[in-house]
Amino acid sequence: MQSSIAVQRLLGRLGIASRVWLGAFCAAEVFENPNVAGWGGFWGDDHHAWTTTEFYELVDLPVGEMTKHPRSARSDGIPMPPLWWDDISQWPPVLRYLPDRAVEPAFPDPADMEDLARFLERVDQSFDERLASGSVEAVRFGPMLHGADSMNELHNTGHPWLERASLFLDRGAVLPPWIQEREQELIAAHRAGQRARSRLSHVTGEVRNG
Repeated sequence: MQSSIAVQRLLGRLGIASRVWLGAFCAAEVFENPNVAGWGGFWGDDHHAWTTTEFYELVDLPVGEMTKHPRSARSDGIPMPPLWWDDISQWPPVLRYLPDRAVEPAFPDPADMEDLARFLERVDQSFDERLASGSVEAVRFGPMLHGADSMNELHNTGHPWLERASLFLDRGAVLPPWIQEREQELIAAHRAGQRARSRLSHVTGEVRNG
C-alpha cells in the first residue's frame, strides 16, 4: 500500500493523475526447483494494492519483491518482473489483477499516517536528488512487464520467471476457482453497467474509501 501511494505521489509531481486500488492479484509462482510451481498472490481473505494512471496503465513495482514476502512458503522463489502494464483491459493467462475499490492515501491509525509521512518524505527527497544531480544516461531499467509484447520479448531472451511460468501453463494449469469466480463477477457487473459487490468488507477500516 505504501509503495502504491508513493507511486501515486511521484506521478502527481509529474502531472499524471492516478488512483490507488485494492483488490485481488494472482500470478504463476515458480521456483528454482523446476518441479515445483503453483499460483501465488493475494485473494480471498487477503488483498493487494496497486496504482492505475489516467492513461489506463496499471503500475505495480513492488510485485517484483513478492518472493520476499514473510508468508512465502519457500525461499527459492523466482521473482516476476515489476509491472507497468499499458492495457488493463487484457491480461495473459499467467496473471490477473481484479480491482475491488479505489482508496485514498490515508490510514485511520495516526501512527500509520506518521509512518507514511516519513516514508513519503524520503521518497520526495530521493526524487529531488535525482532531478538535481542525475542524468538521463544514468537511468537504468531492469526487466519490466509493459504488455504482451514485452512478455514475449522477455520469454525469448530467457527470463527465468517467464520460462517457468510458461511451463506451468503448458502442464494444464488453470486459475484458482476464487479468481475465476471473481473475474466473471466483475465482467457481469461491467456488462450490466453496475458496480460489482465488494469482497473487501472485512478491511473497510484499514484505509479510506476512494
